[in-house]
Amino acid sequence: MARRRDYSYISPCVKWTLFFFNFIFWLFGMLVLAIGLYGVVFTAQDLHGLKSVETAYIIITDLSGVMVVLGSVIFIVSFAGCVGALRENLCLLKLYFWSLTIFLIAELMFAIACIIFPWKSREIIEHLLSKRLIEEYRESQNTQNFVDFLQTEFACCGITVEGYLDWNANEYFNCSESSPSAEKCGVPASCCLNRKNLTHFDFMCGYDMQNKKPHEASETIYTGGCVTSIIQFLESNLYWAAGVIFGITLFQMYVTHQARSLMDQISLQRSRWLRRQRDEELEGHAYLLPKQSYYYQ
Repeated sequence: MARRRDYSYISPCVKWTLFFFNFIFWLFGMLVLAIGLYGVVFTAQDLHGLKSVETAYIIITDLSGVMVVLGSVIFIVSFAGCVGALRENLCLLKLYFWSLTIFLIAELMFAIACIIFPWKSREIIEHLLSKRLIEEYRESQNTQNFVDFLQTEFACCGITVEGYLDWNANEYFNCSESSPSAEKCGVPASCCLNRKNLTHFDFMCGYDMQNKKPHEASETIYTGGCVTSIIQFLESNLYWAAGVIFGITLFQMYVTHQARSLMDQISLQRSRWLRRQRDEELEGHAYLLPKQSYYYQ
């Protein structure tokens, strides 16, 4: 009889599995947030001469700003899941569950949009990246390092299908006659071939490249855009990319289901406690009633 009264509907396996996964992601979110804040401090120091609105825009859209936002979201959501599972708190678990559900729906909608409208989706992505990475290339050291990394690792130059000609949108590499820049009509050194071999590398190899035809420029620099190069890389590693995406999606679905299961178990356990408490109160009243009637006789 005692075993039946102490029985709990809450599964320890579900509870501690959810706690463990979210504790790991909570630490990861804290790490990403700390790195992002470290980068924001140095970015703000580099932009001390700009207006506050321009500084805020560059910091928010900078890689370090993105890391701060991403780290904050991971930190808050995983904290809700971690503490919610540990303390069996329905409010925090609901926040965690609906956050993951919204993320899954957003990812699904993005995937559907990319499948149904591939070229339009690519055009929007290229426009957004070009606006931020090309035009603001020299405004932030983080952005410059990120673009240089992309162009070096993926053997590309620029963002869109225009390739190396994208750099005409940057004020330092613009080909207009009024441009006073010494790098006029050029491209960054990270566009150049053999960029990884720094012992025999000409850092001025990108100068005046925009005035050359693609077949001429290809002898010195990469001419294709980075979005095209990344897509080609994913297509050449299709099974690995699909496996990673499928694994991440499956994991999100798993923890979302675990959160929903734990919420249902907690609700069931609470209703059992309330029912037991009500029954005990009724038993107490039934026990006292004869005594009270006998006393008043």
